[in-house]
Amino acid sequence: MTVYAPTTTAEVVAAGLILRRDTPTGSQWLLMQASKHGEWGFPKGHQDAGETPMQTALRECAEECGIALVAIEGNPLEATYRLPSGKMKSVIYYPAITSQVEVVLSEEHKAAVWLDAEAVKKRLPHANIILLFRAYVHSLGRE
Repeated sequence: MTVYAPTTTAEVVAAGLILRRDTPTGSQWLLMQASKHGEWGFPKGHQDAGETPMQTALRECAEECGIALVAIEGNPLEATYRLPSGKMKSVIYYPAITSQVEVVLSEEHKAAVWLDAEAVKKRLPHANIILLFRAYVHSLGRE
């Protein structure tokens, strides 16, 4: 499988994983609640100098939830938007699958939960991320 390597001209770049696991009752995705603002989202963080978006996504997932054993299962999805500062931010999400269940949170998050697709859509706080997730789930043939 060839994974598309995104390039962005945004001033701020972050990357993360849309992390899925299969259960006997169907797929579930990991959402984490940020300690700082209380919003739910996928594991992600800012890109460090010299990192590729994929390296950032894998590092951030391991740091934020303790899950490092993943398989990338498709091309990345990208959301670009303007920050309150006026800078453009691009967040690149890689769809990934894991068999790990246990989540070990960093101080950046106060809660984590594995949810089915409908529950994920209800907890995501921003329309652009909901649309991105819906497109991904649709590509899996599950919506």
